[in-house]
Amino acid sequence: MTGFDMNEFLSLKILDKFKRIFEGFGIDYKLLRIILKTKLILDSRRAPVINTNQKKKDEEQTSLLKGYFMHLLFGAFLAFFIYFIKDEMIRMMYFSGAFFFMTTMYLISDFSFVLLDTKDKNILLTKPVDLRTVSLAKVLHILIYMFRLNTFIAGPSLIALVLSNDLFVIPIFLVELLLMDLMIFLVTAFIYLLVLRFFDGELLRNIINFIQILLTILVTVGYQIAIRMIDFTSLRNMEYTFNSSHYLNPILWFGAPFEIFYNRGESYLYVFTSLIIIVPLVSFIVYLSLGKKMESLLLKLEGEGKERPSKHWFENLVGFILNRDEISKQSFNFANAMFRSDRSLKLKIYPALSSGILLPVLMIFNMRVGGQEFKPSGYEYLYLYFNLLIFSSVFYLVKYSSAWKGSYVFISSGFKDFKNLYRGLMQSMAYRFFIPLIILNGLIFTLIFKFRFAGDIMILLLAGIAILPLMGKIYLEIPFSKPIEESNQRVSFDKFLLSLAIVAILAILHFYSYIIPMGRWIYVSVLTAGIPISWKFATPGE
Repeated sequence: MTGFDMNEFLSLKILDKFKRIFEGFGIDYKLLRIILKTKLILDSRRAPVINTNQKKKDEEQTSLLKGYFMHLLFGAFLAFFIYFIKDEMIRMMYFSGAFFFMTTMYLISDFSFVLLDTKDKNILLTKPVDLRTVSLAKVLHILIYMFRLNTFIAGPSLIALVLSNDLFVIPIFLVELLLMDLMIFLVTAFIYLLVLRFFDGELLRNIINFIQILLTILVTVGYQIAIRMIDFTSLRNMEYTFNSSHYLNPILWFGAPFEIFYNRGESYLYVFTSLIIIVPLVSFIVYLSLGKKMESLLLKLEGEGKERPSKHWFENLVGFILNRDEISKQSFNFANAMFRSDRSLKLKIYPALSSGILLPVLMIFNMRVGGQEFKPSGYEYLYLYFNLLIFSSVFYLVKYSSAWKGSYVFISSGFKDFKNLYRGLMQSMAYRFFIPLIILNGLIFTLIFKFRFAGDIMILLLAGIAILPLMGKIYLEIPFSKPIEESNQRVSFDKFLLSLAIVAILAILHFYSYIIPMGRWIYVSVLTAGIPISWKFATPGE
């Protein structure tokens, strides 16, 4: 029993204090506690979506602080931000906006499996277990998660508010936090309800996966943009101005109690304060009335979504045009299907691709800061070569998959034609990732510099297509053949240096093509002639 007590969850110890209250309502508290403890144990063994330092499965059970480190980092950044704001309405507007956004993102990305879970009821309700106990365990599980989020995201801001004002902010802030949590939970639940009402579960899975990808991108690179957008001098001097349209903006409501308590008491502030209480409570009553409807719609998630064969007609057409060999054509189609359906792999690839979009833009943005007039040097196109360096990250990730066990067929079937297999795979990667990445960056550069670098973007596109087989030669192994959990291992430094050297040589040749007479035409001709040669002789698999 000693080991059991030492490993007990703090949240369960707190819950034990309310044991008699639960039993007073007829709840089997002992059973409730067992169910809840099991859920919390499973949580502790599950790596968060944004845990980029995840290692082996036997190391997944980390401390609470490690598991919520990124949440705490965001909370500290938010606290530092609002500390500089003196107007109570503006301060809480920024806090509630950031808190609503990030908490909703975390809730959807990390905790949708709880909100949308039907398996626990399928398992538990076949036993002599009361439905109320199962439902209450689910609600308490969500509340514990929300409490942890609040501690790490909003805790630093509470400290900042106490330092700015006094201890009286604590009860006001905690009550508002509870109401915010209720609104966030209800908004998330209503979104799920709306999607499931009109569409199948596959669309909802795709929406959740998109949120996961977006959150990972924001956490990875978002702070670099945010820190450059803050003007702390202007923040200190901002003052709130009321507009009647603000009655429809919940983000603005939460500053009203602080403004009433510390400064003034205009009538609209009391309306805001009333809305903070009324809207969440009424929404919760509506949600309870739709509970049975929600449970029936959740059954849609138990089936797989159906894809129409005609949905990917353009993709199939591209594969038909590019490939005369049946193996490479099938490989192209298979890779595209994997990139569409493997959500765990997409969660790795798209954040990596986002770096290729953001790094060139951030470098240009850095040149604009400091109050000096920005004057293009004419060599900004060289920043776009970071796109080609990103190729190495994607090539490295392609050997991983959440369905990796299926790769045994390559070995057991005696498959030998890996050259055409890799050719189709690289065509798929170019079609889905690399060419769209370069085109998107080209559009961004066109918006910033007009059409000044249009020719350079076309050269970059040719260079990217030409070096794909060389990158594949460095990185490619049997595709989708290793567990996705192993993808956080460090890339071989030798391979990275080799890919960096290839990209650097192309960037230098591009640079010197402006110096040599007719250099650009010569460079374009070499790249155009090099594409079929590279794809014929440099494709891995020999």
